[in-house]
Amino acid sequence: MKYIKILFFNILLFYGSYIHADSNFVHTELADKLYKPWGIAVLDDDHLLVTQKSGKLFKINIRNKTKTEIDHNLIVSEYGQGGLLDVLYYNEKVYVSYAEERDDEKYSTSVAKGELKGNSISFINIFQSEPPIKSKIHFGSRLEIKDDHLFITVGERQTGKLTQKIDNHFGKIIRLHLDGSIPLDNPYVDQENGLNEIYMIGLRNPQGMAVSPIDNELYITNHGPKGGDFFGKVIEKGNYGWDDVAWGGTDYDGTIIGDGSAWLPGLVKPIYRWIPSIAVSDIFFYEGDEFSEWQGDVLLSSLKVQRLFKLDYEDGKVRDVSIIFERKGRLRDVEVNNLGEIFYIVDDSKGSLWQLQKS
Repeated sequence: MKYIKILFFNILLFYGSYIHADSNFVHTELADKLYKPWGIAVLDDDHLLVTQKSGKLFKINIRNKTKTEIDHNLIVSEYGQGGLLDVLYYNEKVYVSYAEERDDEKYSTSVAKGELKGNSISFINIFQSEPPIKSKIHFGSRLEIKDDHLFITVGERQTGKLTQKIDNHFGKIIRLHLDGSIPLDNPYVDQENGLNEIYMIGLRNPQGMAVSPIDNELYITNHGPKGGDFFGKVIEKGNYGWDDVAWGGTDYDGTIIGDGSAWLPGLVKPIYRWIPSIAVSDIFFYEGDEFSEWQGDVLLSSLKVQRLFKLDYEDGKVRDVSIIFERKGRLRDVEVNNLGEIFYIVDDSKGSLWQLQKS
């Protein structure tokens, strides 16, 4: 009965209060024939970098709509949900996350760094999740830089309670220096049996991450099972509790996870949850002039329900949630450039890159 009450409360509170944005928009296609695009990075005011799960990396001119393939040296495995995943550009360096075959069909979420010279990049690995395993799902993985530290989300790869152990990288937030070395003030440095890269534990499949310009805090989205997707804050040495809790969701066969609680004392609480799941993907906090009325709001992409959401987030609470647009496809990533222009990618075998503009 306790579980039924929790689930019913969440359905009312988190799935029944959407409003539609009043504005009309123009959707301009910038690139087509992208095979399962996964990540976008802003290179400059005229160019974006876009990854494909297959391992290809493209530079796209958003003004003349030309697409140039970037040569690189990574051996990327398109394996289940893995492949070439997120991309980040910072201080003239390119960071990518990808599925890497390590040993006898065992794979890790790995991160590499390189410099774009002309139309080529020579990458070097700066992180490999441990241990590599055969699971085909839940690689994560988003990249973000805050205070000159690189943060990486790593999925739990269907390992359940191993997310609660600090001798592995499953279901963790990783924090590194930009060269891949380990900050000495990480919370598990020198802890017995602990991996020094770990910053936070207890996640399932975090696929969105962004720094807020308002409070300089780091925020994530995380996939629950059947229900329990959430938006929340990254907390040093925090624990979101997977899979002692499922944030109000159930397993895919309808059985409860843990004791059915959405949250337990000592765990970090999500800020906002979705029941049923919407398959949350990437987020950003809007800054810019083109949509000035959205200043400081969170834009959040979704895969399953194929919507772009806007969260009015103030003082630690989501005040309301609106739907900006829907039915454009599986929205894997959404980004904004320095001019306040908004871009998103549709993730499928005939994927595409789009710009969102006011009509």
